[in-house]
Amino acid sequence: MALSAEEAFPLFSAEGERRWVAGWNPSYLHPVEPGAGEGVVFQTVKKDLGTATWVQTRHEPGAGLASFVCIVPDHHAAMVDVGVTPDGENRSRASVRYRMTSLSLDADDFVRAFAEAFEDFMAHWAEAIQRHIVDGVPLGGE
Repeated sequence: MALSAEEAFPLFSAEGERRWVAGWNPSYLHPVEPGAGEGVVFQTVKKDLGTATWVQTRHEPGAGLASFVCIVPDHHAAMVDVGVTPDGENRSRASVRYRMTSLSLDADDFVRAFAEAFEDFMAHWAEAIQRHIVDGVPLGGE
């Protein structure tokens, strides 16, 4: 992406995603002030799934590494690992890995579909970051 690793890394946090994910509105449980770091707990509402609780389990800005656990009760649990590395002058590359398991028979199809569509999902992230962060188009200004 057309951002340095230092500029890009904060985008992959609960607060950072507000800048490029339409409808992303984390509610902080611990601490109650917005922020990033190991032990931060927040919730989001996922369309058609309910409330997801997230725990940040790793936060290493200098290394460009962050990890999260996300649980949607009675549906699925996921571990998410993000790595942001330099990729030339004022450019960076993000790698995102999801490890997801269903917590009910009803979620099996969701997990399978998520895995099958993962590359498209990541392409959408790249497009959203380019549009809303690099190009400066406000969310909702489609």
